[in-house]
Amino acid sequence: MKRSIGKKPAIIPTPVLIIGTYDSDGKPNGMTAAWGGVCSSDPLSISFSVQKTRHTYPALMEKKECTISIPSTDYVKEADYFGVTSGRDRDKFSDTGLTPVRAPSVNAPYVGEFPIVIECRITKVIEVGVHDMFVAEVIDVLLDDICITKEGKIKLQDAPFFFYNPLDRSYYKTGEFLMQGFSTGNLFK
Repeated sequence: MKRSIGKKPAIIPTPVLIIGTYDSDGKPNGMTAAWGGVCSSDPLSISFSVQKTRHTYPALMEKKECTISIPSTDYVKEADYFGVTSGRDRDKFSDTGLTPVRAPSVNAPYVGEFPIVIECRITKVIEVGVHDMFVAEVIDVLLDDICITKEGKIKLQDAPFFFYNPLDRSYYKTGEFLMQGFSTGNLFK
């Protein structure tokens, strides 16, 4: 039996995305966004939502480029801090000891310690209630060596990730392999 809990953001797991930009003074900044994900496969694009009041918002609107850094479980506290502290008031990189690195393909910083980085160009901004949704085309993806085998295959088991649960504002670990995707085509016929 299912029971109503009311209108809630119950898309779970919710990704933890660190949006990297340079502010108007050229200072690297990162902002945690939980409202986001892949929104198109051609052109490959990711959407994420940011409130207009956030320090990151004007940088996104002005520069139209950003990075999305995805943290491993080693950095859950730092990722949370990037979401609860404003770059207007604090230097989040300095506070957490994380390293801002200039992205090679876009004018934005990424978090050096995080295993996955996605370089993006903003292609659309859509006003949606208290947030604006940014649609960003993927320019390149950078992976730490720990995420790639010697043969060049992607392996994420050694860099466990986490997700955000918006229902109780908590984080949970992922990482257990279940099965290969797109492998059940004839299973249920």
